[in-house]
Amino acid sequence: MKLSLTTCIFNKLRTSIVILVLSVIFTFKTAFVSNAQAIRDVYPSFKFELSDGYKPEARRTLKEESEEILQLQSEMQSVDQLRIKYWNAAYPGYRWHQIMMQVSRQHSGHKNGGRVAVMHLAIYDATRGIWPLKQKYWQLAPLRWDREIRKFGREPDHSTFICEWSVAAGAATEIISFYFPERESYLDSLLLDFKQTRLLTGLQFRSDIETGVEIGREMAQRYLEYARTDRTDVKWSGQVPDRPGYWTGNPGPWDPMKAQWKPLTLERADQFRPGPHPDFSGDMEELRQFNQNNTTSEIAWKWKSEPVWDNLLERKILEYDLNPLEAAYANAVHHTARFDGTIAAWDGKYYYWGIRPFQYDPEFKPILVETPNFPGYPAGHTTVAGSIATVLSYLFPQDKTQFQELAVECSESRFEGGVHFRTDNEAGLEVGRKVGEWVIEAFK
Repeated sequence: MKLSLTTCIFNKLRTSIVILVLSVIFTFKTAFVSNAQAIRDVYPSFKFELSDGYKPEARRTLKEESEEILQLQSEMQSVDQLRIKYWNAAYPGYRWHQIMMQVSRQHSGHKNGGRVAVMHLAIYDATRGIWPLKQKYWQLAPLRWDREIRKFGREPDHSTFICEWSVAAGAATEIISFYFPERESYLDSLLLDFKQTRLLTGLQFRSDIETGVEIGREMAQRYLEYARTDRTDVKWSGQVPDRPGYWTGNPGPWDPMKAQWKPLTLERADQFRPGPHPDFSGDMEELRQFNQNNTTSEIAWKWKSEPVWDNLLERKILEYDLNPLEAAYANAVHHTARFDGTIAAWDGKYYYWGIRPFQYDPEFKPILVETPNFPGYPAGHTTVAGSIATVLSYLFPQDKTQFQELAVECSESRFEGGVHFRTDNEAGLEVGRKVGEWVIEAFK
């Protein structure tokens, strides 16, 4: 039987489309695999490399794991969907950062200053370590193996081999437990709940969840070995100098030691130390004039009470829809800039022992009422603002103006609050900018 011209054209067209689709798929997968080296180049490890001795499970094993997921999903209740949404929100490190902050607030004793940076660096190096393996081994999600498996959550556009969410969970629980050992059982229960709900999503095999946790823990242990030498747990045994025009008070055993913490990227704490501050008489008069015309300051209370930079980073990661590796990188850079910015600021504080406004003029009453109990020059808030605004401008260049304006607002808030001279703030912004630029180079 002869085929009509229309049928012949249709068949040829269908064949061409199939060939084109297969060609695109092949090209995509080839590019995906060849990008492994690009990942290593664009996202270098910060401190530690991960071994590449991991391979996917055999197909028969994955088939058995698919059946387990089906069984668990058949037993799901409505509350389980809420648990899934909780643990799989935003990006892998998002929920664990919140948990770190929650546990920190509930802890009544000393809180180690390196804990947040160490956690995010461990998450980053571990995530960066598995990404080339994902490029090397393309693996579909369980729901693609068995059409009866339901999807709860966003299906990734990358290989599901080794669960990056579990990598973050393993690293985070290990590190939070180290800094807050009394919460270890609580964190273990959270990890168990996370693993169960991750399995229910239909997006990950159990073996990849367990491997991810194992890798995260391994990387965490390497960072904790480093953290034991970073001097964040050493107490100060010095004395406050008794000199006219210097800051006076009792800073306690922990605060002065921030100047002696081991930097993550800086070559030394005094690398960007500002020059000596001038006489504060002109600054003091400016503060008096501001207080005469203002009884409160909205931005002073805002920057005192809100985690502005952390909230902004989370929002930008979501706005730009960063993938898990990009999100881990952004957090690592951000919190390294905060940590090294703190060291740079506190080096200057305890080198110059800069006096605070209420000490310079005992009749002056700051709008913020309570002045921080340590020297003023350079300002810590603004040094960190300068360093974070600089790295955020690198990470999200389209929003550079927003970040720079916020850094200036933060600086102004410390002046309006009456806890810093303007000179403290201007010096802090400049030191912070230099720190931020140094951190960027360290991550390139």
